[in-house]
Amino acid sequence: MFKLIKEVRDINRLREILTVLFEEGFDFLIEKIRLKHRVPITMRVKARIEKKKKFPLEKRLRITLERLGPTFIKFGQVLSVRPDLIPKSYITELENLQDKVPSFPYDIVKQQIKKELGKEIGEIFSNFEKNPIASASISQVHKATLKNGKTVAVKIQRPDVRKIMQTDIEIMFYVAKLLEKYMPKIKKFNPVQITHEFSKWTEKELDFKREAVNAKRFARNFSNDKTIKIPEIYDEFTTNKILVMEFIDGIELHNVKRIKSKKINLKPLIERGFNAILTMVFIHGFFHADPHPGNLIITNDKKIAFVDFGIVGYFDESLKAKSIDLFYGIIEGDTEKIVDTLIDLSDTEIENKEDLKYEISDIIAPLQTGSISNVKVSRILEEIMDISLNYGLKIPMAFVLFGKTIITLEGIALEYDPTFNLMESSKPFIEKLIRQRYNPVYQFNSLMKSMLKFKKFAEELPDQTTKALNKIEKGTIKVDIEDTDIKKLSTQIDRSGNRVAYSMIITALLIAGAVTINFGEPFFLNIPLIPLLSFILALTFISILLYSILKGKFSYN
Repeated sequence: MFKLIKEVRDINRLREILTVLFEEGFDFLIEKIRLKHRVPITMRVKARIEKKKKFPLEKRLRITLERLGPTFIKFGQVLSVRPDLIPKSYITELENLQDKVPSFPYDIVKQQIKKELGKEIGEIFSNFEKNPIASASISQVHKATLKNGKTVAVKIQRPDVRKIMQTDIEIMFYVAKLLEKYMPKIKKFNPVQITHEFSKWTEKELDFKREAVNAKRFARNFSNDKTIKIPEIYDEFTTNKILVMEFIDGIELHNVKRIKSKKINLKPLIERGFNAILTMVFIHGFFHADPHPGNLIITNDKKIAFVDFGIVGYFDESLKAKSIDLFYGIIEGDTEKIVDTLIDLSDTEIENKEDLKYEISDIIAPLQTGSISNVKVSRILEEIMDISLNYGLKIPMAFVLFGKTIITLEGIALEYDPTFNLMESSKPFIEKLIRQRYNPVYQFNSLMKSMLKFKKFAEELPDQTTKALNKIEKGTIKVDIEDTDIKKLSTQIDRSGNRVAYSMIITALLIAGAVTINFGEPFFLNIPLIPLLSFILALTFISILLYSILKGKFSYN
């Protein structure tokens, strides 16, 4: 009992959660983790007597999460974007989670604003609508007017929601530990790690200042794009629990009836929105990861506006390159490229690679036997990530978010424009990115980054080697390297060393040419013989180096 109190401070909440699980038919799970005695006996008897409908397990899970409240609804939403963790059938059901709860009273709204901003509501706003325009588990949004006449949306966090969610997450950690202890089959999915990731996710979503920073970053990225609208943030009225932003006047994409009544031509708008997402991912490396129809607004001047920036994804250069490879592999129907990129993305070696290739080739067969206009990318991505899960490939969270974003966007587009084809729309954009890889400027920047990494590696190598040797001497390190691994490593080191040597020679020749350019008689193009030879040799070595990089790194021709 003492150990339980130490790990879970709110025993009543634990009992409430277990009771709901028991009532919804998850008694087998409670028995497995040895917490059945925590469910009141009256509830156990009642559940046995009542004849409940035998819903599928997926639906029962969704209903259970909705009954347990905001923390578990959010947890279900997080799981719904993790096809690398749960099967597709569960994801499909969890996408139906309802995050709509009754609004909290206006008196509490006034108290929250006074507490956070230090002023009465009338001192900040000339008008403030008492009824919220949106209400969810974490916050609700009111329309208001600032003293300067600007119309704004005021997002207010629910009172004590942080404390409630922290209590629930504490219980989730406790249950996750029991799952790992008593259910070996579940342990491989790392429930404790998943709960830890969810805890960090929740912490970010509860911090409205972080959301404000995200919004301002999007605004900077699209400052020169006249077709995309990002609401302005009012920092002086924004705290961790209050977010005041420009009110976007327009029609939310889920308002089908109003869109049709306005006779809006959605086709070009959907194209713009889709290209904006591709730009976010592959150019900016920072993208909106929750683009459901309620977060996309068609403004009165026919722009696409993005709102709600609590969930975002990040792509570094490496992830951009791998994702382009995978996306292009899907477009081209290249099974080999898709499988190699998946393995590279997950950084996992698998023994049954041929079996994986066979399953992937079966999914993308329509691309090779029919017109791509009849193929949905969302279906292919879902199937690929579902298969990856079965083969134990751990896809990075950022890529999973990107995949979910693409799936959502395609669903929105097809709802309003049945002729929309994501593959045809994205192909020119992706091909342009592929061509940029051959651009000398891109190659030079890539080379400079590689040289900086190698420089850092070379500087750290002596210390790291000394530490490794000390561990080997003390017997605290195990060395288990196959001969093939040594050969691969040796080849990679030789290749990197050669490229660095070429780079140093090129640099030396260019410097020599620049220093001696004003010495001697003009020989050709008003350039003396010695610097001319230096430049020619440098150009020769640059050509050799670029050829080496292209041959070793790229397979698209």
